[in-house]
Amino acid sequence: MRPVTLYSLLRRTGQSHTARWRPEAISADTARRLIRRGRRSKAAISLYETTDRQGVALHVAHVHFGPELYDGADFVTDIYEIPTAALTDL
Repeated sequence: MRPVTLYSLLRRTGQSHTARWRPEAISADTARRLIRRGRRSKAAISLYETTDRQGVALHVAHVHFGPELYDGADFVTDIYEIPTAALTDL
């Protein structure tokens, strides 16, 4: 089974470009903990059900941290691609 893929984005205050990190493979348990951390931090969280290009069902979690949580940043966003099978296997 394919692991969860995490994409992280950051925009620093006063800059016009968004910094991106390489996609990172993490476990479903780690993704669940990080999303819960976002909920405790009052981040805006959106969940979507979709499929990838091969038709594999997956969930996409968008966790948007506002500027009040990070000094010197307008926002930090984490995007998780979670294969639906990873959620049902837990």
